[in-house]
Amino acid sequence: MTSESRQNKLLLEGLSKRYGSFTALEPTSLAVEDGEFLTLLGPSGSGKTTLLQMVSGLAEPTSGRLWVDGEDWTHRPVNQRGMGLVFQHYALFPHMTVAENVAFPLQMRKLSGADLRARVDETLKKVQLDSFAHRYPKELSGGQQQRVALARCFVFRPRLILMDEPLGALDKSLREHMQLEIRRLHKEFGTTVIYVTHDQEEALVMSDRICVMNHARVEQLGTPRQIYSDPETLFAATFIGHSNVLRGKRISADESQGVIRTAMGEFHGGYTARDRSAEDVALIVRPEHMRIGPAPSAEFEGLSGRVHDLVYVGAETRLLLMLSDGSEIMLRHDPGIGAQPAIGDMLPVHWARSVARIVA
Repeated sequence: MTSESRQNKLLLEGLSKRYGSFTALEPTSLAVEDGEFLTLLGPSGSGKTTLLQMVSGLAEPTSGRLWVDGEDWTHRPVNQRGMGLVFQHYALFPHMTVAENVAFPLQMRKLSGADLRARVDETLKKVQLDSFAHRYPKELSGGQQQRVALARCFVFRPRLILMDEPLGALDKSLREHMQLEIRRLHKEFGTTVIYVTHDQEEALVMSDRICVMNHARVEQLGTPRQIYSDPETLFAATFIGHSNVLRGKRISADESQGVIRTAMGEFHGGYTARDRSAEDVALIVRPEHMRIGPAPSAEFEGLSGRVHDLVYVGAETRLLLMLSDGSEIMLRHDPGIGAQPAIGDMLPVHWARSVARIVA
């Protein structure tokens, strides 16, 4: 057992999974702190659910070690892990009331009487379902059923809670509400949560840290702000939020800054690429950092493009500009400020060097 394994709630050391010749997860090492909300974010097939299954005990690792509270759980049976699991399908017992569903994991752990009732009542209040205790699942909305599933998971105070796309079946409005609800419950209970999703906004809203995954490996691990503002790979930069991408060749780079040559000219940016030796790189500028007009000083850089589409979305108009090399960029414009661009207009745009990033 390493010293690091004693300091974290969960520690993975080179954990991998293969099915014959197919690699579902490359050797992966990461640490999750006690009380942390870590999100595994990535597209379908990225390895995030495979990783979650190995943590839960539903899948056996091909190699590597898994530690929980300093104990080696690599081969511990799933029924001895005592983890809370929440999935997209709530798996509520239809013949049981809300209170009975929530009480079930406590009964399995031999809790009874006043202690059981007090724990159930307390948890139902936290999920705001105390007045629904005697209803059956069929009498509840989708959001209420999800809260019952969450209550059943939190009620027995598990060491870890694992959630696999739990909000995937909900509509957008309810999903956004439940994101805040899960975040609130996590803060109240202080339980360590590992959450799987492909929804970038969901990950940004809910997480202490995000583990971005792609092609069975970790692309980047960091706080939401780190991942969004300082991406280390082109995939991380384009998978979370919208990014304007100018591809080119690295001219120079030091510890923190770099210069890239593109078809539109040479540009500077913070050099956050994980692959420090890459020659083929890309400049990343977020749409909210671009402004209409020529660069006002040496701290800014810019280019020009022709407006080929305008998308009005209420609080902003999204301008799509076609560049001379055939690529496209987007910027956000306040429809209530200044003259409104029109399709066909040639516009200069600029951004601060300090917000641009160079990735590989």
